[in-house]
Amino acid sequence: MITGFLVRPDLTHHTIEFELEHAAQFLGGVSQDRVAVAFQEDGSDYAALFNPQARDNGAEPNPVASLGRNTSATGNPSFLTDPTSAISGSVIFVGAEGQDIGLDEIRRVKDGIRAVKNYREDNEEDYRLWRAAVLNRGSLSVED
Repeated sequence: MITGFLVRPDLTHHTIEFELEHAAQFLGGVSQDRVAVAFQEDGSDYAALFNPQARDNGAEPNPVASLGRNTSATGNPSFLTDPTSAISGSVIFVGAEGQDIGLDEIRRVKDGIRAVKNYREDNEEDYRLWRAAVLNRGSLSVED
């Protein structure tokens, strides 16, 4: 069993125990993907497990996972600047190699949750535009 930290797009969260091969059941799908995330500029990366089809299925963007992905990829904690790399749906944070996530790492993810909440309150219009851009990148069904 692995200890992970589940964060939903609405920022509700809790610690879970799961088998890696069963992670998809928490992510709302049958498949899963993994991406590196960071919440501090100290070089500490974690892994975020997510459903790669969530966006195409209309899932809400996950601002905490998106923030962590951007920080890891660019080293820049600029907030929610790239809707094209956003992660949608629920996410399970685990250690960088898929191992248990520790209390220190959970505290850092919770700091990310707190940052998202503050950003949404202070920059309501920017957040709304980012969210809309992410949702608009999902699959579009065109009927003849």
